[in-house]
Amino acid sequence: MGKARLLGEANTQKTSPQNKVGKLTGITQSALQGLSMGSSDEIAGLAKGLYAKFAEGKDFNTAYNETVNSIRSDLKSFREQEPLYAYGSEIAGSLPTAILGGAGLAKAGLGAVKSAGLMGGAYGGLATDSDDVADRAIGTGVGALTGGTLQKVAPYATESAKNLIKRGVPVTVGDAVGGGLKKFEEALTSVPFVGSAISGAKQRSKQGFDRTVYEEILEPLKAIGVKPKEVVKGKTGNELYDAVETVVSKAYDDVVPTLKLPNRQLVQSKIDDAIYNSAETLDDNLEKVFFKDLEKIIYSKFDADGNISGRAFKDAVSKLRAKARNIGASQPQLFTDDLIGSYKNVEKTLIEILKETNPSQKVKLDAIDKSFKRLLPVEKTVIQSQGGEFTATQVLKNIKKADTSLRNKDFARGKADMQPLIRAGQETITPRLADSGTATRQMVGGALFGGGMMIDPLATGIGSGLSVPAYSRLGVPAVRDFTTQLLAPAIGRGSPAYGGLLGSNAEDANFFGMNRR
Repeated sequence: MGKARLLGEANTQKTSPQNKVGKLTGITQSALQGLSMGSSDEIAGLAKGLYAKFAEGKDFNTAYNETVNSIRSDLKSFREQEPLYAYGSEIAGSLPTAILGGAGLAKAGLGAVKSAGLMGGAYGGLATDSDDVADRAIGTGVGALTGGTLQKVAPYATESAKNLIKRGVPVTVGDAVGGGLKKFEEALTSVPFVGSAISGAKQRSKQGFDRTVYEEILEPLKAIGVKPKEVVKGKTGNELYDAVETVVSKAYDDVVPTLKLPNRQLVQSKIDDAIYNSAETLDDNLEKVFFKDLEKIIYSKFDADGNISGRAFKDAVSKLRAKARNIGASQPQLFTDDLIGSYKNVEKTLIEILKETNPSQKVKLDAIDKSFKRLLPVEKTVIQSQGGEFTATQVLKNIKKADTSLRNKDFARGKADMQPLIRAGQETITPRLADSGTATRQMVGGALFGGGMMIDPLATGIGSGLSVPAYSRLGVPAVRDFTTQLLAPAIGRGSPAYGGLLGSNAEDANFFGMNRR
């Protein structure tokens, strides 16, 4: 195999290749070398040696060495003649092995980085020409370190970012990849001219996420003709909330006149069973509060003939939900779990009664009820915010409070309604620079632009000329997809080959003046 020039040696006149290798032959041999992780020469030598010994009666070692040396000479010459084709075909040839090997190692429980390191180490050791144990060890170590490192830094989009991108959120390249690139991108928002373009792109991403959250709220109503994307299109902040809340409320208002509302006499036993079953878990003081609230919230809504209006029924359900939420937010959970569960149990019974009374409207009622439940934690977050803007972290807190499972088990499992979407937003869009990130921002600005773009017109022009198009509405998806879908696979999938190629030549490196060659 070809070897790197010794570091620190004087330049010598370049010698011509030992032999001229045809392009097809060179590409084929290089691709096989990649496919076999640097061992095609040894494999061919082994096959030739065995054939020579058992079929021709010749010496195994002679045939093996001649074959190996011939292939290595061809590979070296072809790399000198056509380096692009030589290295390109070897890397391309390594991809099937890297992909299949990575899949196999993943099944064995190894992550992508460890798998790339392991394959890179194997490639580096096998591709090293020398039979010296130390040389093989160096090749293996360098190949493993390089392969694992390149896999780790490959700019793939995170799973959370992929979920948001599929939903149409214009996530920036830094937010999509996360890690150091995300922090670097955030630091650049403080750089004059460049920063405004990046900040604008991040704001569009945040607004896109907000609209996606509201689309998720309205998604159940698609069954009754609501088009979520049309409702949220072009809206932000309070206007966005108002449009969605109006649609949810109107859906309920439209269905109420078609409903047969339960008569108190017909459903008294079911309501009372729910009330008394829940009250059994309460102490005397909480039981009195519970009964007093239910008299006001439910029974007072029925008229003298035992009838209740649709508006009053909706109000009763809403107040039961509000009671449970407010108690959970204001009191120690240790003393209120049973009381919260009692209100929720009665609320659930009322909804089920309405559905049983109107079986033909069950689909509509289920859809409206689900959208209404999804709206509540977002609505509470909007009320707590300024201008209707909210963060994913704020919404998650209110989703936890709205979780009706025992001890918030659904939320603990990450399966509370809407939690996966909001969590994806938290992991992707939430800024990662600690505090204001002033030190990082100053360091990035100084490193890139010599202490500040404003005092360097050339840097200002170049920086703006590159960043403004890259962070425009069209530029954001183009740069992001190029980085995560083209550049990342080129780095990540080829990392074992890159590591192996570097490792195979590592023995030539001049480590503190102690090169091996």
